[in-house]
Amino acid sequence: MKKTMMLIVGMLLFSVNMWAQGTQSIHGMRQESSMVQGEIKEGLEEFSSFFMVEVNTMDAAKKAKINEFATAYRSKRRSMKVGDVASSMLTGGVTAVINVLGNELLELAKIRARQKKSWQEMRQKECVFVDSLQSIKGQRDFYSNLSTTGPLDPSDMNFDGITLSAQRDGVEMLKIVCHIDTTRLDHMFMHSKFYLVVDTVVFRPYNSFLPNFQANRISASSWKNLSVEERDYWNTISHFDFHEYRNPVVSVKMDIYSSWINELVQVSQDVKLGSFSLKIPISEDELRDSVYVYYRSDAIAHQQPTIIVDGDCFVVPRSYMPVSVSSPSWGTGEYKMKVVLSETCQYNPQANRAKNWHRDYKQLVRMRKNGKVQNEYVSHILSTMRENQGTILKAIYTPAFNAIAQELNPNKKTVVGNMQQVGATSGGQMNGFMVGGQKGGGK
Repeated sequence: MKKTMMLIVGMLLFSVNMWAQGTQSIHGMRQESSMVQGEIKEGLEEFSSFFMVEVNTMDAAKKAKINEFATAYRSKRRSMKVGDVASSMLTGGVTAVINVLGNELLELAKIRARQKKSWQEMRQKECVFVDSLQSIKGQRDFYSNLSTTGPLDPSDMNFDGITLSAQRDGVEMLKIVCHIDTTRLDHMFMHSKFYLVVDTVVFRPYNSFLPNFQANRISASSWKNLSVEERDYWNTISHFDFHEYRNPVVSVKMDIYSSWINELVQVSQDVKLGSFSLKIPISEDELRDSVYVYYRSDAIAHQQPTIIVDGDCFVVPRSYMPVSVSSPSWGTGEYKMKVVLSETCQYNPQANRAKNWHRDYKQLVRMRKNGKVQNEYVSHILSTMRENQGTILKAIYTPAFNAIAQELNPNKKTVVGNMQQVGATSGGQMNGFMVGGQKGGGK
């Protein structure tokens, strides 16, 4: 309060000093303007307008009224309490903050909804694993010998399906063995096509690539900065669980391509000849010592359903090789394959992770960010407070300024826009005010 009084007194002294200097300057201007007026009086017609200002002398009645007001002001100003100003500031600030936070309650509800949506998307991503192989080991010749019969001669076929093997952490997680379907060889000679059957499947679901946390940028090294409790949580969710995940399916898709040249020296490059696909649903009831095992021979023997391979493929064309004009021949048939392995499932919306989805969401985010994560609610509130700090500060200080102004001058009204009329006198008038050559408000 002392500082406030000192500031006001200093401003008054400064104003008085400037007013005194201004009076001297104006008096000087008055004397000077009289001289100028005397010099140019005869040439007024040459000027369209000019201004002349004179100072009015305040009468005793008005001076006494101002002195009385000053005495009352000083008396009331001393009685003003700091607590009143602080209370006004606190009231305005709290109201502004409450208004901001009140609006944010709805926004926080939206944050939680966004979190759940993000969690659902993360769960769906971890339920899909896809990998592909462009190069296949082993024989690249579809036939074992040349042919003198023709480009589609199926004799001496070297190709008899594929064996797909996948390992994880040194364990053979999946093995699928496919062979050419010998029960449909007539299609090979009638339509130049062959088919495949699945003879063997060995699948270890608890060593599979599901759940696929890498789809959410979470790896085994993500939990190094986590606490012991959080590491235990990671060890709990990082392995496949038939209670948490439903309907696991192993899928394989094979595309076969070939390149060859014919008798007219026309080159065919990477032509797709056919595709095969198979889906193997895995049931927990079918596991033997935690391993899914399928043998086609056993399924047929026990009259059980066999795994169906969809699709077909043309036999690989042989390239023309004219060793001599009298004895043309065709090559061994070049081919290549693209194999795509995928594992899919669905997360159980009734399982523990779904029931405690918010905790699971926070853990997944922490692991994705290596244990470093901020509270989204607090971060959002702080961000909102920073964005609205101008409004809040205005709400804090405006009541204080209004309170001070009211204490200083209880009868004063805020003047906005044009300036009020000044210079009205009681017993004295403003003299010498002229605009456009006309004297206004003067004698």
